[in-house]
Amino acid sequence: MWGPRARRKGTDVTRVAWRRRCWLGGLWLALAVPVQAAEGPRVPAVFRAARTDGAVAVDGVLDEAAWAAAPVYSDFVQSFPEPGAAPGERTEVRILHDERNLYVGITAYDRQPALIRRSLGRRDAIPPSDRVTVMVDSLKDRATAYVFSINAGGTLEDARLTEDTTEAKDWDAVWEGEATVTQEGWTAELRVPLSVLRFPEAPLQAWGFHVRRQMARTHEQVDSTVIPREANALVSRFADFQGLEGVRHQRGLLLTPYVASRLTASRDAVLLGGASTLEPSADVGLDFQAALASDLSLTGTFNPDFGQVEADELLVNLGTSEVFFPEKRPFFLEGLELFQPVGAQAGRSAQTLFYSRRVGLDQPLLGAVKLVGTVSDGVQVGLLDAVSLGVPALGTAPGRGYRFQWARPLHFASQATLPRVVPPPMNSLAGVLRAEVAEGQQLGLMVTAATPLSSRCQGTPLPEDPPCVVRGGQAAAADFRLRTTDGVFALSGQVDASRVTGGGPEGVLLRDGTRLRAGDLGFGAYLRGGKLGGEPWRTTLTYEYESPTLDLNASGFQPLQNQQKVSAHVQYGRGSRWGIFPELWLGVRGQGGWSTDARGLPLSRGLDLTLEAVLPDFSTLNCEAGVETHRRDLREIPGRGLAYELPDFGYGTCALETDPLRPLAFTLEGYVDRTSRNGVSPGRVGKSASAGLSWRPMPRLQTDVAVSYEATQDGPRWTGETEDGQLLFAELVPRFLTLTLKQLVVVTPRLTLQARVQLLTGLGPYGPFYATRIPEDGTVRLRDLQPVTGVEDPSFHTAALNVNVVARWEYHVGSTLYFIYSRAQEEPLLEGADAARSSLPPHGLGLGPRSDTVLLKASYAW
Repeated sequence: MWGPRARRKGTDVTRVAWRRRCWLGGLWLALAVPVQAAEGPRVPAVFRAARTDGAVAVDGVLDEAAWAAAPVYSDFVQSFPEPGAAPGERTEVRILHDERNLYVGITAYDRQPALIRRSLGRRDAIPPSDRVTVMVDSLKDRATAYVFSINAGGTLEDARLTEDTTEAKDWDAVWEGEATVTQEGWTAELRVPLSVLRFPEAPLQAWGFHVRRQMARTHEQVDSTVIPREANALVSRFADFQGLEGVRHQRGLLLTPYVASRLTASRDAVLLGGASTLEPSADVGLDFQAALASDLSLTGTFNPDFGQVEADELLVNLGTSEVFFPEKRPFFLEGLELFQPVGAQAGRSAQTLFYSRRVGLDQPLLGAVKLVGTVSDGVQVGLLDAVSLGVPALGTAPGRGYRFQWARPLHFASQATLPRVVPPPMNSLAGVLRAEVAEGQQLGLMVTAATPLSSRCQGTPLPEDPPCVVRGGQAAAADFRLRTTDGVFALSGQVDASRVTGGGPEGVLLRDGTRLRAGDLGFGAYLRGGKLGGEPWRTTLTYEYESPTLDLNASGFQPLQNQQKVSAHVQYGRGSRWGIFPELWLGVRGQGGWSTDARGLPLSRGLDLTLEAVLPDFSTLNCEAGVETHRRDLREIPGRGLAYELPDFGYGTCALETDPLRPLAFTLEGYVDRTSRNGVSPGRVGKSASAGLSWRPMPRLQTDVAVSYEATQDGPRWTGETEDGQLLFAELVPRFLTLTLKQLVVVTPRLTLQARVQLLTGLGPYGPFYATRIPEDGTVRLRDLQPVTGVEDPSFHTAALNVNVVARWEYHVGSTLYFIYSRAQEEPLLEGADAARSSLPPHGLGLGPRSDTVLLKASYAW
């Protein structure tokens, strides 16, 4: 059922909060203006590798004879803060290879070695410090690359680059690196197995190669070829890499079995008796990776366990659309960038065909396989197939005994831990093909399918359980990406379609009143392009279209449908020094939206001013202010197909982040808005503020503390209907307070302890209340609302506590031991008039239900 009580943790707070976090929205199209020609690419230098037949010990000390004989590259140039200037310190790079590995030795000279910042961090999370990064374009496609980073403390991080500049930090590989501080600076030594790189079969390899060094105390960034910060290019500017002769991809099989043991102690709310249970369980599983060819790999997982994955942030959803959550499970992270839409911003798009969080959302993941690689020059393919399968308990009151389950043979748990009803088994399929048809021109195709493997749910439902609806769907898309050789001008887009399967004879009713039935087709498209690089002018234009019946959510992520939006963003500034500012951009943006049904209703118009600046002390400041008018929401009144008028509003917000390289760094953010008076709704002020602190008293410790307060509003909200069919609304100014503490202890780069505690408390008082008849023209206006009394009060109070402690020990390369403790706790239910009279702090959090879990997991790679 829809309504104000249909809330869940893990979603956005309000529509206003969502707007203030969107720093890169649409802007009004500016008048034609002259643009300055961007700097052309610098003539690339050449890296050369030497072959070695002797053993190379990866210890951070370049003392093998092979290193002394290797060619030296030292022609670095400054990219920030003075692009093109000579580096303040010398950097030397040497490269070796044998039949199985690529070795990179970097000597980072420093005349003040005592001031080298060598903070320690956990794997894939290098803290602000002195670091070097090696980037390898092994396919020489000038668009994709592998990224390997190490800091002076020996912490490792890896990533993938796609579309020339898009970084996917979620990619993980098995490789080694060590660092040592010396009297002359510090050295880094890396060993990258050739098996983790994709490259063509050829007697002489031709790759792209790039090295970057960052010095913490001076904020200086030097590169092996100059790449200004304002350039919309990276991989395409790599230097050539020569000297790799006679290397062949080593076909092999990497197996990583695991065993996990879990103990969960649960307690019901005290008012419900406070009954406690203790449930042990265990799992055995296997991950594998096979190199089928030099540039084609197959990975798989069977009965995976993701207990070590960090829990999602606690949030409360009072909006009318789903909120995006990033993927954190290791199997889905590797190669995920190939399945992302072209032009995706921060890893997400309004029309995403494959959203891996859907897989295993409603039931456990039994197994999955993934094929990723290159089948010919410039042609990349990806194929993923996963099966989710749940096991229901026997009867409505299952015992605590153990029973072997053929559907999940490697999961051992009591019957009491199984749900009464599970959806039918689901097969999730995603396939993608992308081809570089010419330099800077890419075409792609993608298909996805979520297919129920049964026509009905399994188990023994109770009378009060909601009906089980079996649904699936398919989607397909064609995309393209065009770029000039210097990356200054670019255009990308996608055209997609969806088809609904299942849903029962009545179909599924969406919030905007669209009813989806089996076989319904939907269509969508988006475009993004403009002058995205260079200076001083930049212009970005976007357009997106979603038909009323477009539904990508069976396998993908599509928060809204029945809308089209156009936006433009014009900026003037410098990515290099401008006066006292190392970087400064001023902008104006505008947007407009309409529904795509037969009504073509205007949904919004907006105009904003923006500022993005790097201050002289290397703090960053982002500010924006704007207005939004002509607002309508098709989803506020669920299932009715009515447009609901929202008040106009103006807002202002600023965020300041001090230099993260300082031992003590701060973040501050403030937001304020005011809605206009309209009908019975008075003009109100909404506000929010947040502050964060990051403290590194020593290289092995980091403490992060954050607090946020929100009291945002957006006019009267729908609360239900009366028996005679009137629509009910009420003013709502929810307040939320969130406290978060993170503590990191790094014993060694391979042994870390991380703790995270989050407390969320929220109060949502409704009132005064209004009512109105359903209008004949289909638009509910604020002036039509009339005061009403004697209706049900949906006010709420909520509080929750999450605790996660993870100890991680990589005792062998690719082999890890985890110890995890987690607690989830909520306060007892408090609604209605009692909630409206309550205050914001938690009430009886210790009396609510709670769950404590201890997990021990070990894996071994061989």
